Amino acid sequence: MKSFFGLMVITGSVFWAPLMPAHEGHEHASRLEQASALESASLKMVELIEAGQLEHFWSSRDAENAQVARVNGLQNWIISYLDAESRNRLEVIFSMTGEFVSFSIRPLSDNASN
Repeated sequence: MKSFFGLMVITGSVFWAPLMPAHEGHEHASRLEQASALESASLKMVELIEAGQLEHFWSSRDAENAQVARVNGLQNWIISYLDAESRNRLEVIFSMTGEFVSFSIRPLSDNASN
């Protein structure tokens, strides 16, 4: 009788466990949407400027493009800013879950379409 009851408890646990909500710390990471990616990039630019890693004029630039692209085999958000005066493009990269990955400044080529 005890083993039958134990078997019922285990069987019930296996059935009901997937239906129970996860407790704190075990939520699935939500994917970053375009609007959130743009906002995150803007906030990260302020941090980079305050840290002396980025020139202040970038804060006055609007995002030219926000797209999902593969970087090192992983999908990431790449938010691009253009500075026509210096002929540079700033790219701020975030993972699909919103983690900052990196940033880079690239010169614009003379034949690039913007």
